Amino acid sequence: MTSMHSSVLSSHPGHGSEHIAVGEPLRWVSQGLHDFRRVPGLGIAYGVMVTVMGWVVFALGNHPYFIAAAVSGFLLLGPILGAGLIEASRAMAAGETPTFETSLQGLKRNLPALERFSFVLLAIAAAWLVISTVVLSATMGPIAPSVELSLWDNALRMMSSGQWFAWAAIGGVLAVVSFAVSVIAVPLILDQDAGAGDAVRGSLQAVARHPVACAGWALVIVLLTAVGIATALAGLIVIYPVLGHASWHAYQALRD
Repeated sequence: MTSMHSSVLSSHPGHGSEHIAVGEPLRWVSQGLHDFRRVPGLGIAYGVMVTVMGWVVFALGNHPYFIAAAVSGFLLLGPILGAGLIEASRAMAAGETPTFETSLQGLKRNLPALERFSFVLLAIAAAWLVISTVVLSATMGPIAPSVELSLWDNALRMMSSGQWFAWAAIGGVLAVVSFAVSVIAVPLILDQDAGAGDAVRGSLQAVARHPVACAGWALVIVLLTAVGIATALAGLIVIYPVLGHASWHAYQALRD
């Protein structure tokens, strides 16, 4: 079975030779918005969960250690929450009308693989915290003011520009790695019952074969997420489910 999963992408005739237009990610978002409109209550339920999680994190403060911990938690839970939206789009593509309960079917079918994949992302987040702490402590002293001094203050403002840039740059590199291993991983797990390792390999293959389209998709995700953050996270109530649904359509294009 493993060999079957590992060849999921390569089994498509002519795969890797076709061209995906630069603007194609915008069409995936449009399709995701269409899916959201078909079952808005389901999408809003997922969007509210993510938004509330974000509010809780911001309520704790903005020390870099807390931010890294929050990113780690989201990377652990994100694929599981996103799986429900992807499963809903998968059901709609098959002519069904999903409910919140049926959106959880993919999670029930593939929980072990999704959990293992979540821990892959968690390892990347942990690497961000460890590497940034070691590098910054060795070159510039403490990474940031103490937790006691900055729990309720703006710790990022208290950091030097050099500390902030190095911390963000390390996170940016690892964010690229995270995207590369996850771009189609969750829908591949749900659609093909792939294992976590095969899903990661499938994502890396998709990025290698369609680097421009994947870069465009990453940019769209970053920009829309920034809009959500700029609205005190309230925008994520809609943006998160739209991106979740759009992930299914991105998978369909990147694997065909």
